[in-house]
Amino acid sequence: MRIEPTRPQPTFGYSHYLKTMYKKGQLPQVKKGFYGETLNAKNVSLEHLNPISKGGKTELKNLVLAHKDINNKRSDKPLGEFLNLKAMSAYLEQFRNLKIGKFDGNKYIAMILETVGGLINV
Repeated sequence: MRIEPTRPQPTFGYSHYLKTMYKKGQLPQVKKGFYGETLNAKNVSLEHLNPISKGGKTELKNLVLAHKDINNKRSDKPLGEFLNLKAMSAYLEQFRNLKIGKFDGNKYIAMILETVGGLINV
């Protein structure tokens, strides 16, 4: 019996100014992803809190930065199965009082908390 090696799930390469700012070094204070993982320009991905397959959109209120491996592992599973409140709080804290162009970190924090609350019925 021949066993085929497992292949990683493809990432879809969604683009958004949040990820672009990170990759261009405009968010140097953001070192940890939404799930608590260490981020760098090679492993960062956009995580849809509400997956596209469940009606989520590629818009700021539904996007966080996460390690691509965790993003792939979560796929379209419920957010509650992966959510760690301490890691989420640390992630959001990195954006407090941050203002770069059209990006307002405090508004981003409020939007993410609202989205998460709606998805896990807090």
